[in-house]
Amino acid sequence: MTDANNVIGFPKIGNPPPRNETELGDYFDENKKMYIDHVVDHYSTQLINKLGLHGFDIYEPEFIQNYSFTVETLRSCLYQSIDLYHPFKEHIDQICEELDDEDFDEDIY
Repeated sequence: MTDANNVIGFPKIGNPPPRNETELGDYFDENKKMYIDHVVDHYSTQLINKLGLHGFDIYEPEFIQNYSFTVETLRSCLYQSIDLYHPFKEHIDQICEELDDEDFDEDIY
């Protein structure tokens, strides 16, 4: 064994720190998303448990599907409130536009 090959590499623990502004911004955005996800998961779990206690059948597949949609809509709302993208944005914008069009049509008649 020679002196050249007796070096033990230091283990890599975690992610390396951001190296530039873009990476730093991505790092902050990821932390913001994790925080929002935690808040939404916490409150949506509490709410569904309360709804179950109030007699709603929270185990019905249709209820679960609708509730999941509602939770994801809340997540989208919170993401957008701090300028983060969420895939529901286009869908929500389309629904709001259709609702505005319906309100306009009702005013005519």
